[in-house]
Amino acid sequence: MAPIRVGIIGLGPKGPAFAPGGWASNAHLPPLQQSPSFEIVAVANSSIESSRTSIASHNLPLTTAAYGSAEDLAKDSNVDLVVVSVRVQKHFELTQAAIKHGKDVFVEWPLGASLDESEELTRLAKEAGVKTVIGLQARAGKITAAVKKILAEGTIGKVISTHVLANASLLPVDAWWQSGEFYMDMKSGGNAFYIFFGHFLDSFVDALGDFDTLKATLSTQWPTVPLFDAAGQLINPAHPRTAPDHIMVQGKLHSGAVASLSYRHTRSSADSTSLKWIISGTQGEMEVELPEQFQNMEAQWQVASANVKLHVRVGREKTELVDFSWGIHDVAEKLGPTALNTGLLYEAFANGKKEEYATFEDALKTHQLLDRIARAAGW
Repeated sequence: MAPIRVGIIGLGPKGPAFAPGGWASNAHLPPLQQSPSFEIVAVANSSIESSRTSIASHNLPLTTAAYGSAEDLAKDSNVDLVVVSVRVQKHFELTQAAIKHGKDVFVEWPLGASLDESEELTRLAKEAGVKTVIGLQARAGKITAAVKKILAEGTIGKVISTHVLANASLLPVDAWWQSGEFYMDMKSGGNAFYIFFGHFLDSFVDALGDFDTLKATLSTQWPTVPLFDAAGQLINPAHPRTAPDHIMVQGKLHSGAVASLSYRHTRSSADSTSLKWIISGTQGEMEVELPEQFQNMEAQWQVASANVKLHVRVGREKTELVDFSWGIHDVAEKLGPTALNTGLLYEAFANGKKEEYATFEDALKTHQLLDRIARAAGW
């Protein structure tokens, strides 16, 4: 079967994942380059020159088309799938262009900068009949698959409760960088609530189902943050933060199980844990534990971490450490932590395994739940 021909919007040159264009470079490019299921045929950035620089930086074939706009890339008849990997504030405009020209589209999470944008993109994609995939890559991750497998097999019995305790301590509370101010702004659609919390919430609901009833509290305990430029110079000692840094949700799931989720942002965790997720059943209990890793992408739920652990205990038997393989595909096994789950997601999409990746419709449900939580908290 011929490979899926990919056009990438937002591919930066080689650099850190947090840099502009860095996520596409570190998470999307490696699996696309290594997989026989895909072929990169075009790149679009803010200018043709920028696209050419990225193409050369990553040693892409000389035949790779360079564009200065999403519209021009979307018009390319050689492109089957458009990947939108830029900040969320631009998702709506760029994704619209791809859908208008009948392209299948992969958009990073969040889908839109607002619920309205997410609803409209979902509607447009459905009407155009294009295939969609959203960058909620934890759905394709082995830890999520292992949790769902244990639940499906009934190892711990009927789920009666679940508790989540997480800390965003990998990110600093006392410094932030210029050009990333949107992460401090609740209205931007791209902040800790939608990204850090949203990625896990999607996996949570994918495994356990949606909420029937809920109550929520959102709070900003760090109302300002010093802002630095690229050279490390302080440019604002007290940049305002309006996005919540503490998120608490309690309620009852459709299944009848009760749930409690608590996300906080402090300097560090006393138990050196980034996330602890306990699922209790009538026969036993399982616990997912992700260790704290400062300034390390692996401390984020959606990024595959070799250090994540899954324990299961049935009754009063000995607690067992679940041994699950990270490799699901010979190509994915060669990828590093930042790219692994994204690589697994791409393979699931190429092979039509919808149970392992989220579509725009799935993403919209998570957006709607986030909106419900924010409203319940009075935000």
